[in-house]
Amino acid sequence: MTENKDFNSGFLPDDYVAKRAERRMTVLAVTLFVLVMFGVTTAFVVTQRNWTGVRSARAAVNQRFVAAADRIAEMDAYEMRVSRMVDKAHVAVGLVDTVPRSNLLAELVRQMPAELSLMRVGLETDEIKPARPKPSAVATLGSGRKQRSNDADAVADEIRPEPRRWASRVTLEGLAPSLDEVSRFIDALVKVEIFRRVRLDHTQEKEIDGRPMREYRILFEIDPEADIRETRSVAGVVSAEMEDGR
Repeated sequence: MTENKDFNSGFLPDDYVAKRAERRMTVLAVTLFVLVMFGVTTAFVVTQRNWTGVRSARAAVNQRFVAAADRIAEMDAYEMRVSRMVDKAHVAVGLVDTVPRSNLLAELVRQMPAELSLMRVGLETDEIKPARPKPSAVATLGSGRKQRSNDADAVADEIRPEPRRWASRVTLEGLAPSLDEVSRFIDALVKVEIFRRVRLDHTQEKEIDGRPMREYRILFEIDPEADIRETRSVAGVVSAEMEDGR
C-alpha cells in the first residue's frame, strides 16, 4: 500500500504537492480562527448579557434604597412633628389649673364644722423652679473639654421642656365658738388628699358682740402633684354640686 502511494505521488510535481499541503493548512487555520472567534464572540455576548442583568438589578436596588430613604425621611419628619406636639402638650399641662379655686372653696366649706365661720381665705402661688444638674467632678483640661462636648451633645439630644409646676399656700382666718371646732376643722383638712402640712398658725380669744369667740389662723399647702380629677373626695364634691345645680 505504501509502495502504491509513493508510486502515485511520485508522478505528481513537487510544487503541486507543496501547494496542496499549504492549502490544507490554510483551510485548517482559517477554520480554527473562525471557531476561536465564534467562541470569543459568544463569551462576550453572554458576559455582556450577564452584566446588563447585574446593572439592571443594581439600578433596581438603588431605586429601592432611594425610596426607602424617602420613607425614612418622612417617618423622621413625622416623629419630629409628633415629638413637638407631645412636648407642647407636656408644657401645656403646667398651664392647666388642676385644682380650680371653686373646687378648693367647696372642699373647705365641706370640711368646715357648722359652728365655724371663715372671714378670710388667702392663696399664694409661686412657681417651682426645676433643679439644675450638678457640675461634674474636677478633671484635667483635655478630659474636661471632651466631657463638656459630650455633655453638650447629650443635653442637645435629651433636653425636653418641663411643664411649669406651682406651689400654693392657703391661709384661713375665721372665728369659732371654741378651740374644739378649730381642732375638728384641722383634723378634717388633714384627711383631704390634696392638702398637706396643715397646721394652726395662731389662735386667741376675742369678744364679738359681747360673746367670747376664738379667732384662728390655719395654714396649709396644696400638693403640687394634686389633680382634682384623680382625687375621689373632691371629685365627689364636684359631682354633688353638679347634681344640685341640675
